[in-house]
Formats: sequence, C-alpha cells, structure tokens
Amino acid sequence: MNKRAIIWLLITISILAGGAALCALRWDAWFTMPPEPEWRGDVLRTRFVTFNDDTIYACQLSDTLQMVVLGDVHNTLQQSDYMRIAEQCPEMQCYAQLGDFVEREQFYYKQLLAHQLIGTPFDSLPMMACPGNHEYMKGINKQLPDSWYTSFPLPHNGPKYGIGTTYYVDFKDLRFIAIDTEDPLFLSDYTRLNTWAMRAIRSAWQPWVVVMMHRPVYASRKGRMNPTVWMTLAHALNGADVIFSGHDHTYARRGRALQQDDEPHSPVWLGISSTTRAKTPKEYHRLDTIIQGGPYYEQMCVTRHELSIRSCRIDGTCIDSIALFKR
Repeated sequence: MNKRAIIWLLITISILAGGAALCALRWDAWFTMPPEPEWRGDVLRTRFVTFNDDTIYACQLSDTLQMVVLGDVHNTLQQSDYMRIAEQCPEMQCYAQLGDFVEREQFYYKQLLAHQLIGTPFDSLPMMACPGNHEYMKGINKQLPDSWYTSFPLPHNGPKYGIGTTYYVDFKDLRFIAIDTEDPLFLSDYTRLNTWAMRAIRSAWQPWVVVMMHRPVYASRKGRMNPTVWMTLAHALNGADVIFSGHDHTYARRGRALQQDDEPHSPVWLGISSTTRAKTPKEYHRLDTIIQGGPYYEQMCVTRHELSIRSCRIDGTCIDSIALFKR
C-alpha cells in the first residue's frame, strides 16, 4: 500500500471517529440549545388512566366524543388562533397534533406551549401527539430531544423502539392510533411497524379506528411521496376508518366523503396543514380533493354509529366534510 492510500485511509478513519464522537456527545443539542429554564408546573395535564400494562383508556364523559386535530403548526399559530378554534369547538374533549409542532427541535416544547396555549381551553385538555421531521434533531445521530418526552406524557403501549412516539389510546367508541414515521431507519424497523400497526387495528374492540402520522402514504405535492412509508403502511392501515397525515402543507383527501356501512370502502386518507406556510399541490391524480392554503383544523365527532369530520379554516369556514356510518 503506497503512502497516498495510507494517508486517505487515516483521514477516513479520523472523519468516522470524529463523527461518532460528535454523535455520542449530541453536538447539535449541546452547542445550539441554551440551558433549559426552570419550569414550575406542567401545561399538559393528562386525563388518561392506565388499567393494565398494554392498554390506556381515556376518560370520556358523554356518549359523543368531540376532538380537534391539528396538522403541521411550525410555531405559526398564535394564542388568538387557538382561542378562535376553541370558540368554534366548545365541546371538544381532547386534541391531537400530528407532527412539526415546532419549526426545529431546539425550541423547547414547554416554552412554546406556555406561550401559545396558556389561557386557552387547550392548555387543560389531554393531547395526543406524534413527532414529525422537524421534531427530530439533525445529524447522523437521529433522535428526539429530551424535551419531547418530558412535555408529552404519552402512553407506552407501542412497540419497544417507539415508546413515547407510537401508541394508541382507547375511547369508548374509538381507538386512536399514533404512528411515528420518522424514527425507523432500517427495513427491519418498518417490518415491525407494519406488524404492530395491523395488530393495533385488528385488535380494536371499538367500531371506529383512526390513525395519525406525520408523513403521508399518499402525498399531495409532487416529489413528496415516500416509498418506504407507502410500502410499510399502505396495506397495513386498510382496516382503519380515517388516516390523518401532515408534512405536505396542503389539504388533501383520498376516499369518499360519504360512506354507508353497507358499502365496501377503503380508509379515508386526510392530509391536513395548520401552518400559514401553504404549499402548491400538484398530485391531483392520487387524490379526490386537494386545496391549497390554510391554516386548517379538523373537527371530529364520534358516536357509536357515526364518525363525522369538518375540515375548517381558522375563521370557521368549512372547506370539506366527511360522514361515515356503521350499524
């Protein structure tokens, strides 16, 4: 081996060793995040009750469950926006947020939630969340910051590699499943996720199953299709009734807006966005409805025999509605 080859080999080893050391030290978080301020109290007061090791039941005070679902927020909603949503949904009992709540992971969730939610009805409601790509720290050592786990007291009934990010919550007539589409890195991870998702859907004793995740199976913007997510979840989620996703910053729907119990149907796929940073949709051939603009939120109402969703702008204007019926 000549000297030039030896030199390049040493350089390569140094780069790899240095990268490993930086990952071990969590360089990105260590040098770009200021010391976390002292926090007294927790904005997120949970009303979930653990009955056994593998199931989390949520308190539901009436026969009708009303929930608000938010898409990508990216720090663009203000306290006044949450107040307007709450005024239009006075009976909401909980809410869900499906990723990219923050613009980048360095912003502490508790600071953000305190700034935007305290003083609104949202700050006392149970929250279900799943991470998006903006929650994850950049770099080779892909992981969530510690503030994710301390801010969101989520159920631990998901797969071992998705504790605190992939889980389900059981309501009286609804199983609500959250799936982290950012964490798996290898084909084996996606295989395990596929199996877990199918089991979580098929084992539900409730009449309705709703899933939320960040990356969509059917993208509404050209070039945004993720082949691995499609391969993993397109078939596995067929037993669900509604699948919410974000990431594309548009509103999109795949599936019939009105479905009767005696009609064969596949899930309704909803791509939603709650940020002011709207993008231009370009994938009409995959979707039945697609709308640019925003921000939007979803108002979901669930009873034993009906699941309805109103897709609205912040001012309350309805842009789309869905009604599913079961005997």
